[in-house]
Parts: sequence; C-alpha cells; structure tokens
Amino acid sequence: MVDNSREVRRQIFDVIGCIAAVVTVIAYLVLCINAQVPFIPEGSFIMNVLNIIKTFAPLIVVALVGIEFVADKHIVFRIIFYVMIALVVLMMFFPSTWSKFVGIVTEVSDTIKENV
Repeated sequence: MVDNSREVRRQIFDVIGCIAAVVTVIAYLVLCINAQVPFIPEGSFIMNVLNIIKTFAPLIVVALVGIEFVADKHIVFRIIFYVMIALVVLMMFFPSTWSKFVGIVTEVSDTIKENV
C-alpha cells in the first residue's frame, strides 16, 4: 500500500495558496483603484475587510507557500520555518513591535532613496 498523504497535503496547500494569492491580488487591486477613484466609503465594512486583507493576506500566502515547500523537507527545517512564522504572527499582534519594525524599514528605504 502506497502512502500518498504527503502528496495530498501538498496539493491541498497548493490549492489553498492559489486561492489566497488570488484573493490578495484582487484586494490590492480594489484598494489601488479605490485610492484613485474613491467608490468605497472610508470606515465601511468592506473597507475594513480590505484593510485586514491588506495586512494579513501576504503573510498567509507566504506561510502557505512555505509550508508547501517544507512539506517534504527534514523535520528540523520544518520546525524552524514554523517557529519563524509563529514569531512573525506574534509580533504582528504587538502593535508597538510591529510599528517599530515598519518604522525601521521606512527609515532604511528613505535613506536609500536619499543616497540614490
């Protein structure tokens, strides 16, 4: 008897990752169009959902693709990847840490722009 469970899990993560990627792209597209031609009222339920998708969808896509990638790797690599994802998610729930990180990235990008 052949054990196909690993391949089935990989295919499931592939499908879920594709759906998440499509939803992410559509949400970003709607937000970009809305920035140029405002058609969604600020503070509405739809805008709040789009902003939540804007925040968490890229992490979900990266996590799903990463989980699909490490599905057939050694257990040590899988654990390291899972711990890294967990740390990023935990830091996103501590607003001060996340805002400091985003501030650091913004400062570095501003510095690079000034030097170019």
